[in-house]
Amino acid sequence: MSTKPFHPAAFAAGLLGAAAAITVLAAVALSQDRGSFAKGVIIGGTATILVMAFLWWRGHRGGTAAHLASGIADERERRLFRDAVADGGLAMFAAALVGAIWSLFGAEAIAVVGVVLWVGLIAWAVSLAVRSRAA
Repeated sequence: MSTKPFHPAAFAAGLLGAAAAITVLAAVALSQDRGSFAKGVIIGGTATILVMAFLWWRGHRGGTAAHLASGIADERERRLFRDAVADGGLAMFAAALVGAIWSLFGAEAIAVVGVVLWVGLIAWAVSLAVRSRAA
């Protein structure tokens, strides 16, 4: 199984771009007097950058998630990722159908969207973990 070469400078540029995006979003939020939104962007963005940096550092020693995050995943791991994304999409479709019915009974749209997104994320994570262990 082959892997694509991944240069550390490309990863560093990605982290720098993510940090710049977080800075711009926080600055815009603060300029509009949305302090809690800015704090959320900073905390969430920083946590995401730290997790991605840890997974990239873990690289060869890690499992499927570390291989995917560091760009050294082989064909099997890419197939597992693609299949897990499909499972997450199917779960989101089912959640959207249930959410459409739920909205007929007075549910707020933001609640339905939140449930659909969380269902997709959790289904993807569980599917990737289960498929990684089974393969």
